[in-house]
Amino acid sequence: MNKYYIALLLFISFTIIYYLGSFSKIPFGDSIGFVLETEKMEFIPSSTTHTHFLFINTLIFLKKIAPDIESVEIGRFLTIISASLSLSVLYNIIFKIINNHFYSIIGTIIFGFSFSFWRNTEGLEVYTYNLLFVSLFIWFCIKFLIDGNTKNLIYSALFLGLGCWVHIQDILMIPSFLFLVYKSKNLKIKILSSLVLGTLFFGLFILAIANKHPLTSIFSSGTIAQHIELKSILKNVFVGIGYLIYNFWYFIIFFIIGLIKIYKYNLNLFIFLSLASLPIFGFAGVFAVSDNYVYFIPFNFIVTIFIAFGFYSLSLKKYVKTLSYSCILIPLFYLLSFKIAFHTPQGLKLNETKNYKGGLNYYLLPWMNNNVGILEFTIDNRKSPDRMEWMTKAAKELIMIKSKYQSPEEIRKL
Repeated sequence: MNKYYIALLLFISFTIIYYLGSFSKIPFGDSIGFVLETEKMEFIPSSTTHTHFLFINTLIFLKKIAPDIESVEIGRFLTIISASLSLSVLYNIIFKIINNHFYSIIGTIIFGFSFSFWRNTEGLEVYTYNLLFVSLFIWFCIKFLIDGNTKNLIYSALFLGLGCWVHIQDILMIPSFLFLVYKSKNLKIKILSSLVLGTLFFGLFILAIANKHPLTSIFSSGTIAQHIELKSILKNVFVGIGYLIYNFWYFIIFFIIGLIKIYKYNLNLFIFLSLASLPIFGFAGVFAVSDNYVYFIPFNFIVTIFIAFGFYSLSLKKYVKTLSYSCILIPLFYLLSFKIAFHTPQGLKLNETKNYKGGLNYYLLPWMNNNVGILEFTIDNRKSPDRMEWMTKAAKELIMIKSKYQSPEEIRKL
């Protein structure tokens, strides 16, 4: 089958899966802020850390085009479509490297069902939209490495630069881009691609200056651990490994095999993927927030490339192909973990403590249909052990706007 038809089939299949599992009500977290700003329909000319300039203004642009569509549905559409497109790009990346349809599909399914990514497709967050730009950056970099066409460096610079306007975390991939610039033998392309990335990157500072924001507002969020000690670093490494295991289960074995095989197969490819992923792993580890697993998503994307290569390198062994089919059972692993957690004291305690937003369902299952919503939480004036002021403030403002033409019961369902 033609690779483009396969990419399309993967796109359609995962779009359906993600839509069926998508949130029923606006979830806790950044979602409420995005919905509120979309509802206001006023473009936001700010490049601060929390703005996510390109994402929020894309939502607002879509709302202006279709003002009769609920802001929530616009956010759901952009989140899911971005996720499914990222998977299609991932399939093409893997196929470009191994030239094998079967294991390219397997790798795509493994990432599509990985917990962190799947979970973010079911809410309304910036991370799947950001991954779309990251995936396109990696795609053109891989094309440059394999085909040798230096023009792909310009496209990679474009998408990496635009990615920084979606989420500033993407600057951590700049070293991998500079490595490819160094490897290029075309001076004109070196200069041009660097200018493209530099112009887009420094545009963030120009916008900050225009708005009289401190330049540090582009990077600073006030949540990076202030004191980095060996003990905390080791703890963060183990937490990151824990996330990796929960996302990929025993497929981690093929990740390790893939690391070794790609190192032997193409050293430049190995160095590029390492430079693109390791800074993200390090950053995500020291980001002092409870849901820092979301920052590992670009890292996990690259891990999947190694996993697919690991499978492919052992494809002559009969048991490997049989084992690869188990990727369709990944959702059952989440259900099994959920059931086991309910029979542990720690799991029961977590379920009780976080019951206000769904308990263990919220933390261990990627799908979010029938979830507890921030609007109903706010309307009922419920309490939580966690700080919720910024969320409830945005929720109250959205409720006030919606109350002009919707009843309280209708608002509760949003």
